[in-house]
Amino acid sequence: MTDNITRILAEVDPADERAIARFLFEEVQVLDDWQWPKWLDFFAEDCMYWAPTQLDRLPRERAERISKFGTAVYFEENKAQLKQRVDRLMTDQAWGEAPPSRARHLVTNVRVSKGAGDGEFTVRSNFMAYRSQGQRSQDFITGERTDTIRRAPESEWGYEISERRILFDMATILIKNLTLFY
Repeated sequence: MTDNITRILAEVDPADERAIARFLFEEVQVLDDWQWPKWLDFFAEDCMYWAPTQLDRLPRERAERISKFGTAVYFEENKAQLKQRVDRLMTDQAWGEAPPSRARHLVTNVRVSKGAGDGEFTVRSNFMAYRSQGQRSQDFITGERTDTIRRAPESEWGYEISERRILFDMATILIKNLTLFY
């Protein structure tokens, strides 16, 4: 009989697990350095980047608290739509980013599992994003990301994100806007 940790560790080569964690750390560093066009290179051409809403539910209804894909979401974007957001941030027309935010993304508790396809991984991680803007405005937002990451030898990074689901910890987001990427 094999314990759960041994089984989980046997699913994924430790070298892949380490490389994927480093891939995620590099991704958030690119975000923190305001290199948004370069950030897009972490995503597959057919990617989906989305954040469902979350409702407060009674304990017996807890399984229904997270909105399904295609229903109530904060955003649901493909790569072309992400590129539009990035292009807008690169102009002086993004009023939510005037003055520009200073951000720090922390990614932790990276858990890598074997994905559905060959060379594909399901990666869950926790995040905290801190943003300060101007002299007196600051926000914290936390949550969990579930990524589908696949090997991409043609990519600069060796991997690419084909789907990212962002689940914010709060049911009502109290920050001014969602111009940051998570």
